[in-house]
Amino acid sequence: MPVTPKLAELERKGEHAYAAMYSARPYAVKDSYEEARLQFRLAIQAARLGGYTDEMARLELRLGHIKAVFDSQFR
Repeated sequence: MPVTPKLAELERKGEHAYAAMYSARPYAVKDSYEEARLQFRLAIQAARLGGYTDEMARLELRLGHIKAVFDSQFR
């Protein structure tokens, strides 16, 4: 099944916010992290509603990675 443009856009926004964590001032890192989490959660929800189980699993793994990076590098 092809991924919908909305799902791709949510993932792109999540990746953009994740990348912003690395260039953000220390006081703003958490904001970028929270934005990345939000966008990935919305993408996971969209994948679930659309029946894209493979995409849902892939996005959940990516979100887990982002959480682990935040915990190990920014806390």
